Order: sequence, then structure tokens, then C-alpha cells
Amino acid sequence: MSRNVNWKSWVILGLAVAVLVTSGTLVMASNMGFKINKQLYSGYVASKAPKSVNWISIPYSSPYNNMKALCNAMGTTASTVTIYQLNASTGLGSSMVCSLSLTTTLDAARGVRITNASTNPPTNVVLVGASDEAKLLPTIYGGFILAQAPKKDNWISIPYHTTCIKAEDVCLMLGIGAGAGTVIRINADPASGTNTISHPCGNTLVSNFSIVIGEALDVRKTTAGDITGKLPTHF
Repeated sequence: MSRNVNWKSWVILGLAVAVLVTSGTLVMASNMGFKINKQLYSGYVASKAPKSVNWISIPYSSPYNNMKALCNAMGTTASTVTIYQLNASTGLGSSMVCSLSLTTTLDAARGVRITNASTNPPTNVVLVGASDEAKLLPTIYGGFILAQAPKKDNWISIPYHTTCIKAEDVCLMLGIGAGAGTVIRINADPASGTNTISHPCGNTLVSNFSIVIGEALDVRKTTAGDITGKLPTHF
């Protein structure tokens, strides 16, 4: 069992932790703390998106309950750095540039977007926190229509101790079958030729990408019906 994770930048902390690293294999107890050094890509230009669009997951229990706290974690007060979180039910979002001191609330279960319009730092963020076994995934809104996006673009934060290895595991966790939706990863690296990777649920042969710890994922459920009250699978 393996996931994309750089062990030089990944530390597991806390009590009641069982960790075994052998050829990329990770075995963990669920009562644990986390620390991760997450790379960020700068030089964001709207016309070139999703290049340099960093969609991250923060720990479910962490000091980052508002956008300013996340700016502080990056060590920046730059007006070029923007924190954003989408409300999938409306397609509208809340945002703040790091030069401001607003305490705009963050929902740890939803993905957070960070963009930096400058080529200056930050180039990384060190995130710490812990698991929250009672934290539910946000509502996954069904009936996604591309022309109405980003409405019903369900950006979810994946727990750091997830048992999901591949994109299809996320489909199975949510109960989204063949023809019912897709799971999407944004690779923010501006040097990459493929920044958007879409996996159609139910087909393990098409773009069944590996889960990257610290990244958020977009779930587009094209069939009607919302998914509520879902606990994410984890160790």
C-alpha cells in the first residue's frame, strides 16, 4: 500500500501512534498528530490556470480555523497571496489576501486554494494538526453541470491518514459508481504539461491517479442526489 508522499517532508507526531515505513508502506494508528511541509507553486496568472493553483488539505483538527492563520503559517503578509474556499452549493467562494487581517473562517473538511501572483515566497507551508475522528466530509452535491461550474465542484479535504490510495478509492468511499461522476486532481506545477487529471468513477483503467497527501480533490457527481453524513475512511 503506497501513496505519493515525500518522507523527508512528512512527520507523524503524537501519542498512540504506530508507524512502519517499509518500501513506501505506511501503517498507522488513528489517534495521531501530523506535520507536513507542503510545497507551493508561485507565479499564478489567471489566464494560465490551473498552473500554480495550489489546492491543499489542512488537518481536520488544526490551528488554521481562519484564513489569516493560514497566511501566518506561510509566514507571509503579501497582497499577492490569496486564500480561497469554495461553497459548492452556490458556486461562490470566500477569499482573503494575506495583507489583510480578516478572520474569515475555514472549514477543514473542504479544500483550500492558495495562489501567489508573485514569484516571491512563500514556496511552502508547514502544516501541523491532528485527526478528528468525528469530522464528516462536506456535503457532496449531485447534479453537476459543467456550464454551471464551479457550482457543485465539491472540493474535499482528504485526511492525512486516509486509506484511499487511488482516485477510484475515493469513488468507492463516496459510493459513486460508473457513469455517476469524476474525481479530479489539480497538479499545480507550472512546468507540468498536464495540470488537470480527471478519473471517471467505475473505470480503474482511466487516469486512476495516486492520492497525494496534503492535496484536496474535486468531486463532480453528475447524477442527481446529494451525499451527506459521510465519514472519510482512514487508518
